[in-house]
Amino acid sequence: MTTMQAAVAAPPRILGFLAPVGPVAMAGWAFALPYQLSDAPQVWIPKAAAGSGRLQISFILLLVFAVTALAGAIVTGIEARRASRRIGTAGLVLTFLGFAAVSFGGAGYDAAAVASYRVVHDVAQVERILAELGSFAAPVLASAVFVPLTALGVILMGIALWRGRAVPRWAAAAMIVAFPVILGGGAVSTIVNGSGWLLLAVGFGAAGVAYARRDGVSRA
Repeated sequence: MTTMQAAVAAPPRILGFLAPVGPVAMAGWAFALPYQLSDAPQVWIPKAAAGSGRLQISFILLLVFAVTALAGAIVTGIEARRASRRIGTAGLVLTFLGFAAVSFGGAGYDAAAVASYRVVHDVAQVERILAELGSFAAPVLASAVFVPLTALGVILMGIALWRGRAVPRWAAAAMIVAFPVILGGGAVSTIVNGSGWLLLAVGFGAAGVAYARRDGVSRA
């Protein structure tokens, strides 16, 4: 059974509840990070090593995202397709692929940086190690496609939900602006980045409620 088939076969209330969990976990990840996403390696690597407790929490939250994000994308995409078939389908496919890509990447980069720094205590050597990790094509490709695929997919799903009034329009608007805030937050602060993920959770949560209500009635 594929991921999408398993998700659709699950009880609607469970899927409706899971819909916002992934974005909420990513918000928690951003808030837990012991460094800023815009920090230079000379800054963020020592911060990450010194704040290993917070980093461990961020790793756990990334795992929660990896486990729940695809289900949330499917649920939201189903509601988006009901609202606007072409736009919703495109948004679902792009978001699903983007979330799958970032789930593959995981927390390995930060873990490798901290472990290396604890051994060599030299940021320049850690940078060389990370550059060597960057020579592996699969994780680099996964990180590269996550942002454009997910950003476009989420915006398209938000537009579909807005046009079809499948969720309150304020929830659809939250989805549409979420990724611009997430991307802008990467250059500003983790607080702004995490706030963007919370906006996405609002849209996904509203879609989850609509999905649970509609499919719960149809299966009753």
